[in-house]
Amino acid sequence: MTRILTESDVRKVLSMADGVRLVEEAFKLYAEGHAQLASRLVMKLTGKAGAFRVMAANVSSLGGFGLKTLTGIPGQRDPERTYFAMLFFDGETGGLACVLPATYLTGVRTGAASAVAAKYLAREDSKVVGIFGAGVQARAQIAALREVRRIEKVKVFDVIRPAAEGMARELRGVDVVLCETPRETIAGSDIVASATTSSEPVIAGDLLEEGMHVNAVGANSPTKREVDVSAFLRSRLVLDFKEQVLQEAGDLMDALSSGAVAESHIHAELGDVVVGRKPGRESRKDITLFKSVGVAIEDVAVAGWVYREAEARGLGVNLNLQD
Repeated sequence: MTRILTESDVRKVLSMADGVRLVEEAFKLYAEGHAQLASRLVMKLTGKAGAFRVMAANVSSLGGFGLKTLTGIPGQRDPERTYFAMLFFDGETGGLACVLPATYLTGVRTGAASAVAAKYLAREDSKVVGIFGAGVQARAQIAALREVRRIEKVKVFDVIRPAAEGMARELRGVDVVLCETPRETIAGSDIVASATTSSEPVIAGDLLEEGMHVNAVGANSPTKREVDVSAFLRSRLVLDFKEQVLQEAGDLMDALSSGAVAESHIHAELGDVVVGRKPGRESRKDITLFKSVGVAIEDVAVAGWVYREAEARGLGVNLNLQD
């Protein structure tokens, strides 16, 4: 039997606190050699402007392995269709255990990865966040950071002003400042986060101040750029998965291919910092930068937990797909 879950089922069982815990464990397991991660497959759709992506990982110590598919064709978004989907397989039998949508799950795990990075790289007394972007992922970034640091103020910048205003209205329990420029957004922030689709850098190195931590998660394709060369050069640079970042993150790819940044400048993968193989922040003056494109160990670890929780709570339906 295979359990089929809906988006509402996933939301009922998965909190951001769960996501942060599970994603941290996934990076730990990967760094210790207890998880396998495949490179992402990206297939451009013939005759379309979109793409089909497949991400796969094995996190057997958390119960299984699986894959996530992502599809995107510009202008095609039907709220009744699924564009992010997970298949989770039982690690003991190899059988398909669960099929679930991954829209909410993807937002949680991406935010959670940034929170794990901030836990190890941001100053413990960080209270102010400057966020670029005001979409779903920006909201997840703020929610996740609040799980690991006592955030008191959020400074929001988005080129679409109504989007920034909408996000500001939704945030509770923090002071919110709407910013007019990147300089205003970064100045005085302890943590700077970017979750945009920008093709031009929004984070400039000359604006960064001593002690800041940066989470850059939006530039996950060769055409996107959020961080400029000087920001990379001024920072202790930590990646989620080096092989994938060097194939997909347009801003870092440009910096490396131009020779402005040497590959040796990359300090570590996040898992190495989590297990203590590489140091995280060593000084209050360090500028740290987490460059993320999203990896399947996050998805599979979270999906496996969602499946087990849903099963325990009797959520979803069981189907015999061989019937």
